[in-house]
Amino acid sequence: MSWVISIALISCLLGGLVWKGYQLSRQPWNLPLRGIVGFLAFALVGRILRDVVGDASLVRGGPVWSAVAWHVPTSAAVLSLLFFFDAATLPRQVVKRRARRNVLVLLATEVIMIGTAALAPGSRSVPHMSVIYFAANLFMGCALAACAISALRYARQAERRLALGLRVAAVGFALTALTSGIFAAIDVEYWVTRTLFVDIIGVNGTLSFTGIVAIVIGLLYPAARMRLTAIRIWWRQRRAYHALGPLWTALHRAFPEDEFLRASTTPWDSLRVWDVHRRYYRRMIECRDGLVRISPRVAELRERHPATTPLADLITEALQNSPADLGEQRQAIPLAIPDIDSPHDEVDELVELSRAFAQRHLTAAGRTS
Repeated sequence: MSWVISIALISCLLGGLVWKGYQLSRQPWNLPLRGIVGFLAFALVGRILRDVVGDASLVRGGPVWSAVAWHVPTSAAVLSLLFFFDAATLPRQVVKRRARRNVLVLLATEVIMIGTAALAPGSRSVPHMSVIYFAANLFMGCALAACAISALRYARQAERRLALGLRVAAVGFALTALTSGIFAAIDVEYWVTRTLFVDIIGVNGTLSFTGIVAIVIGLLYPAARMRLTAIRIWWRQRRAYHALGPLWTALHRAFPEDEFLRASTTPWDSLRVWDVHRRYYRRMIECRDGLVRISPRVAELRERHPATTPLADLITEALQNSPADLGEQRQAIPLAIPDIDSPHDEVDELVELSRAFAQRHLTAAGRTS
């Protein structure tokens, strides 16, 4: 089961790296995007190396090079995440100055880990493994604490939805920073006494996992919320597009020249978000144009019929004339105009008219049969 989780994680990191790497190729000056790409790249390398070289155990004292192999890129990934938050909230010059300082600290940490592994008498050494784990946990604890501070600073500048996610992520960063500090203390204690408090390690591991989950939820929440909103808009526009079908079809038969040219006619048009958005507005505008063309004839018929005659009935009768007769009328009048001037209300008014139009034709067809 663990290999399934590992493959899924690697696939997500690789997919994110390709996506964000493409965006960075088009925006190489974007510092926050550089931080995200760096995080994804180093996290991917760390995950792959952990699977290739195998996990290292503090209790068994090694293998020391396995611990170094995946701790080095993982530490760089955490630093890249800190760079992202700094770049999103601080002036460019301040970001570069802090980045240079942080990179020096990272390099010093990595030199300690590599040097300690090189000085180990064999592939397994408890004292040397303790130093490697201590250096890695101390560095990542400090970096994660800085991420928590930067995330809170970002939250103060962001809009409400993004700010909520950043605060949740800040709690996760603070929790993982705390657990990294506790792990560092455990490393020292084990190096000195060769004993471990298993219960503390278990609780600390659970807290660390909880913190990671909070970070993921906090960082993904704004994007997920936006995607859900986009899906709701897509679904509403798709339903309105189909609901306008009866009215649009009748008007299009009378005025085919009013139809906009189609930019795409592939079968995927009805599913892709942008195509649905485009087709929805195109149909709404074409319905409105058709009503403007038919409105003079509707006004003439309204004078001959009772005031309670439905608009759908008047439009149906007006469309019985030939297109040439319809074009003779010049003065247009407003039809199906909502009380509140907004695009949503205008579409609702058109949808209601289209449904009444379709219902009238169904009723008429039933009577004929």
